[in-house]
Amino acid sequence: MASEHVDAGKLSERIEILRLVRGENEYRWELLRWSWARVELQQKRNNFSTHGIGAAGAELVLRRQELTLLDAVRWRGRHLFLTGIAPRGRNHLAVTAALVEVRVCRDPETGLAFPGVVTEKYLGHRQEEPMAVNPMRHILITHPEIVLQPGHLVEVDGESWPVTMVHRLDPWKTEYEIEREVEL
Repeated sequence: MASEHVDAGKLSERIEILRLVRGENEYRWELLRWSWARVELQQKRNNFSTHGIGAAGAELVLRRQELTLLDAVRWRGRHLFLTGIAPRGRNHLAVTAALVEVRVCRDPETGLAFPGVVTEKYLGHRQEEPMAVNPMRHILITHPEIVLQPGHLVEVDGESWPVTMVHRLDPWKTEYEIEREVEL
């Protein structure tokens, strides 16, 4: 995608531009508009999380339009977490994204439901007698408007996880470390 010229005929994939909106007691991704794009899956992983492992990556080219890293794209039923937006010539945008699975999350204290993305953070393994215990640590990535507190619980796909740490260094997302121990 190095060339500045974009053949309009190659923008052949119909994508949905999504924006997170707040309802009465939930956040949800809503269709903002349809657009045409060229979508290429990448061989390298997209490191969309500062504290977790990456996901499969994609690069898109689309006509210039209002689009920020707070938005998302749905392509062929798959959710694309936007990680970079740059001008491409006069009329187009080059967008990098991670292909992720959106999880249903809920703050049990407030009842607020919201979409989140979970990625793994490898912590290790330790042997205890007579059983093995594996600490599971994941990174929950949410829109920056969603605020969870360390020490409180968050439900991810119906399972409760303690929030152990909050990372708010990025204006486009918040990363929460969630952890629990699982017997093997």
